[in-house]
Amino acid sequence: MDEGSANRLKSGWLGKTSPAFADAILNVGMMRSFGDGEVIYGLGEEQANLWGVASGLIRMTVTMNEQPPRFGHVIGPGFWFGETEFVTDRPGIIEMVASGETTLLMVTRQAFHRVAGLYSDAWSAVALLAVLNEGLAIGAADDLMISDARQRLCAVLLRLSSHRNCFQGAPSVSHIPATQREIAEAASLSRSSAAALLSRLKGAKLIRTEYGRIEVLDPGGLQDQLEG
Repeated sequence: MDEGSANRLKSGWLGKTSPAFADAILNVGMMRSFGDGEVIYGLGEEQANLWGVASGLIRMTVTMNEQPPRFGHVIGPGFWFGETEFVTDRPGIIEMVASGETTLLMVTRQAFHRVAGLYSDAWSAVALLAVLNEGLAIGAADDLMISDARQRLCAVLLRLSSHRNCFQGAPSVSHIPATQREIAEAASLSRSSAAALLSRLKGAKLIRTEYGRIEVLDPGGLQDQLEG
C-alpha cells in the first residue's frame, strides 16, 4: 500500500484509534478495486467485512420497512463502513455502489480476529465506528424533519458533500454523484420543488450542477442559507 492511500485511510475513523491498531488494520487488509457502477455489496447480501475508502466515491442506497431502495448518502476517501453486518451477521441493510473508479481496503472478519487477539482496544474501536456512523444516520433523520424546504435541501447537500454530520472526520467529497431526482428524494421534496431550489442555489453560486452530479462551491454559504 502506498503512503497516500494509507494516509487517506487514516483520515477518518481509523485515525481516531491507537496508531498501533491502525497500522495493524492496514497490514491485514486487502486492496480491492471497483469500476463505475460495480456493486460492493447489495441489499440482503451476506456481508462480513470492514471496508475503508482509499480513493474514489461510493453511492449508498438505503431502504427500511416498506420503502423502496433510495439514494441516501455519498462517502469518499477516509470513510469506513460495514460494521453493522460485520458484528451482527445480518444481511446487507444498505447497498454500496462505486461511483467512478474506486479503491477500497477490505478487512475480513478472520483478519480482524487476528488483530483483536493482539490489541485489546480492537472491539472498542469497532464500537466507536458504529457510534460515529449512528450519529451520521441520526443527523440525516433529524435534517429531514426541518420544515422549511430550502433549509432542508441545504442541510442535505451539506451532508451529502461531507460538510455536515461528518463524525468520522473524513474529508469532504469532490462532488455529489446524484441526479436532481435523487436529490429531491433524499430531501423529501417534489422534483419540481427541488429543481427550483437548486436553480436558486446555482444562481447564487453556492453549487454547480451538471448531468448526474452536483458540486458544492460554497459550503459556508449553504450553511448561512440553512441558518437563515
